Amino acid sequence: MSAACIHYAVMRNYEQLPFCSGGSDLDVLVVPAHATLARAVVNEVIRSSGGVPIGISETVGFFKIYALGNNSNWASPEWWGLRLDFNVGLYFRGIRLLDECVAWPIQYHRGIPVLADGFAGVLGVLKEVLNNEMLPDRYASVARKATNEWQQIEKLLSPMGSSALARLRIILLSKVPPASLRGECRKLRQEIISHSYAQQGLRSFWQCARFEWFKVQRYIKPSGVVLAILGVDGSGKSTVINAILPTLNSATHNAVILRHLRPALLPRLARLKGGRNLPVGPVLEPHGSTPSGKLGSLFRLTYLSLDYMAGYWLWTRLKIAKQPTVIIFDRYAYDMALDPRRFRIGVPSRVAGWFASLAPKPDLIICLHGNPEVIAARKRELSVEETRRQVDALCAFASKEPRAVLISTDTSIEETRDRVLGAFFEILQAKRQHNC
Repeated sequence: MSAACIHYAVMRNYEQLPFCSGGSDLDVLVVPAHATLARAVVNEVIRSSGGVPIGISETVGFFKIYALGNNSNWASPEWWGLRLDFNVGLYFRGIRLLDECVAWPIQYHRGIPVLADGFAGVLGVLKEVLNNEMLPDRYASVARKATNEWQQIEKLLSPMGSSALARLRIILLSKVPPASLRGECRKLRQEIISHSYAQQGLRSFWQCARFEWFKVQRYIKPSGVVLAILGVDGSGKSTVINAILPTLNSATHNAVILRHLRPALLPRLARLKGGRNLPVGPVLEPHGSTPSGKLGSLFRLTYLSLDYMAGYWLWTRLKIAKQPTVIIFDRYAYDMALDPRRFRIGVPSRVAGWFASLAPKPDLIICLHGNPEVIAARKRELSVEETRRQVDALCAFASKEPRAVLISTDTSIEETRDRVLGAFFEILQAKRQHNC
């Protein structure tokens, strides 16, 4: 499969290509007729480079791919990540902005077709203004230079309409202050939409409806991944999370979200009771409080379970549906059964386990374990006996839960990191095979 027959151009951040992306995501413009082939080529390149997509998110005129891989065949193996954004033509909420019959202004960088800087700057400004109501300096300064060749810009962006094009030029040249920028952005949106409906009528309505339908599809079948990391205090959860973050941030261009224990859609119980100035950060005495009675414990379990269920559908699901986000939970609902005393729960662990089973399951559950004496000595928050009990309970949980992977932290942090990322990689491969 060859990319020679694909009409594309890199929009920006191409300076270090083809050797690396320089730590940035890559924005690529491709003609609509070649979008399917471009997607197939990219997937094949990712696979042949020892990688796998974390997820692929798609809408009208746009799709993005986040990829994770390991250069295991190289002399010094290392993990890599890359985010690719493909603009299939240029669209705003299903409305076409770029004339597909006008040739793009292209130059070449080490044999790679790239958009002329001025035009790329205009497109960058246009996307930010329409989608985020921002005029970023990194695009604006270059885009202003392109106003010297505005007739060519007008031909390329003629589907926007003359009124919208005039407003875009005003935004670029007048250096609109932040206070009035939002109003100008909204007027620009409205002018684009009005022109599209005036010119194409039902076709524009259909494209906008397709755009909204893609949102529904992404919610039904999200592209992101949820990862939970479990382990007794002192097992190295924070250290492992910090070790895997650089690779995952590179793969998603910093679309990694960390949560401690739960989605936190509902406030802490202590706050409901009127508590103020509640401590933030790790719990230094996890078993310092007396457990509640049976009714109080059942209320706590119900409240926490509601937060997991409502939080997933109203927060977590929205995040992983919007783009291939990676959400990492430091602890999860299963801790209610593994360490009930931490939650002041005073009912049998099997009851807490039943409530924990109501929580939506992460895609992968990493269970960190190790020598109880070594773990207890790291923080001295729990006794060796309690540490051993929790480690044994975690191992028993991992043996029964198909999504759980048991990983020892008795080895070096580099080895532990590679095992965690390896388990994550295998989950992504299985997910892709299932989707295929």
